[in-house]
This record gives sequence, C-alpha cells and structure tokens, in this order.
Amino acid sequence: MNDIEPIKEQINETLENIHRKMVESFNINFTYFKDIKIIKQPELLKKLTQRMRNNLRKNGMTYSDTQWKQISDTLSQNPVTGFFENFAFYNPKDEVLYMNEKMTKNYPEKLIPVGAHELSEKLLSAYLSPPREAPVQAVTKAYIEAKETNNTEKLYELLSTYIDTIFKSIFKEGCCEAIALQTLRSMDYETLVTSLERELQIGHSKCIDLLFDIDNARRRGDRVKRDQVRSRYGRRRVQAIDEEKLVKDVLRSAQVIKGVSYYLGYPLAKAVLEKHGIEGIKLVLEKCPPLRAQYFANPQTYLAQLEKITPVIEQRR
Repeated sequence: MNDIEPIKEQINETLENIHRKMVESFNINFTYFKDIKIIKQPELLKKLTQRMRNNLRKNGMTYSDTQWKQISDTLSQNPVTGFFENFAFYNPKDEVLYMNEKMTKNYPEKLIPVGAHELSEKLLSAYLSPPREAPVQAVTKAYIEAKETNNTEKLYELLSTYIDTIFKSIFKEGCCEAIALQTLRSMDYETLVTSLERELQIGHSKCIDLLFDIDNARRRGDRVKRDQVRSRYGRRRVQAIDEEKLVKDVLRSAQVIKGVSYYLGYPLAKAVLEKHGIEGIKLVLEKCPPLRAQYFANPQTYLAQLEKITPVIEQRR
C-alpha cells in the first residue's frame, strides 16, 4: 500500500480544499472525513454489504448469513463490478470515505467529482433535520401487515408511499450532485463541470422514462382503490389487476433508479439551488418534495409550484 500513500495525500488535500469551499459557500459548518481509505474492490464490496446490512437491520429487516452471502456474490458478479470500479462511499458510522483502489489508479479524473459528491452528502446530513422515523422502516412494516391481512386497498396506499420515497431520494441524490458541481465551478473546475453536466444531461434523457413508469404504476394502483370504493356501493365492478406484478415492477424500477438517481435528480435540483439556494433545497426536502415525474422532466413546472411558498424561503435568509 506504500504506492497508494502519495495518491491518498493528494486526494485528501484536494478534498479538504473542496470541503473548505463548501463551508464558505453555503455557510454550513459540517465535519470533514475522519479518514480516507483506498481499498481493493473485494474489501470495498464487503464494507458496502455490511453497511447495507446494518441499515436494513435498523429498518427492521433481517436476513440470514446465507442470504447475505448470496447478496455479496451478486454484487461481485458482472456487470455490477463495472459500476464499482468508479465507486466510493462514506460511512456515517465511522466518518470514513472508502474509495476503490482501481479507480484511483485507472480513473483519476473521477476522484474529484466522486469525492465532492460524498462531501455534499455530509453537508446535507448536517443541514437537514433528522427524520422522526426511517421511511423505509415504516413502509416495510405496514406492507407486511397489509399482505398478512390481505388488505388490497392498504397495499396500494403503501405502494404510493414507497413511490413518494423514491422520488424524494432521487431529488436528494440530485441535490448532492448540484451542490458538488456548484462548488467545483466556483473553484475554477469549469471544464470538468461542463463535461460532467453533459454526461448528466445524456444520462437524464436516457433514463427519464423510468420515472413515468413509476408514475403509471401509482395511477394503476389509485384506479383500483377508486374502483374498490365504488364497488362497495354497487356502482362499478373492480377491474382485475395483477398485484404481485405491479409491486415487482415498482421494485424492479426502483433498483434501476437507485443506480442512475443522480442523473434523474440533477436538473431539477440544480434549478432549485440556483433560484432558491441551499434554503430552498432544505424546504423542498423537508416540506414539499417533488413527487411527480413531470417535475424531473421539466423543472420549470416544479419551480412554478415553489413560487407559491417563496416567502417562506425568503424569511429563512
């Protein structure tokens, strides 16, 4: 690992400068990483899997050692490994930023934007009010209850809540990217930011239909709920719908979206940040998250909605 030390020192120095600039630009005093660890991909996957396991356990979901081995094996297989070559994450529990050694050697151009994105996550974690209850935990418990009691109407309500959570997480991921790129632009990384924004725009145009698929799934569930209410009064028969397929379609889309969420969320997050600043980001995430695909396809439609509550944003400045 001796040959890694000079790279680590250079990364650390660069990210410390970005951290100082973020604190100065957004006037939010958040802590820097306690350490940066550059590790090989198998160890990185092991760390990530353990983090996933801890988060799920906290949310009331447990898996056996055999099941976790299957999950780890899946993460280790192609084509997922290509994604992890350009991967880094920070663990809030130990405040350590973990980076793939292969990325530091083969893709040095990725180090600055990846590190800046992780710093943005730390900034938002320090700035946002902590949720009273983990949304995934609440939805998971209620979903299990709805399935056990065969309460179809409740199932569709929960599915809609889960879709809301997806949209909120997409926007938050986009905010991290917007904060990171705005910071880098102010540090004379204009060429890098221009290249990254072009990449984000291409990714956004390719993936945006995923959000409309999620919207359509919600509408199908809402239609069934309305039909059920009407059928109680003899007004209309309930249209048959494959519940399992609907749920699986949403879960499948959510897994894909997780990998491209910063593409999908960036244009809208950038628009909010530029118009209303970090205070607008906080207000949107805590009070009025964008929960429709059209807001991500055309940010101006959401900005028009925000105009109605801009006095609240102005009071915070």
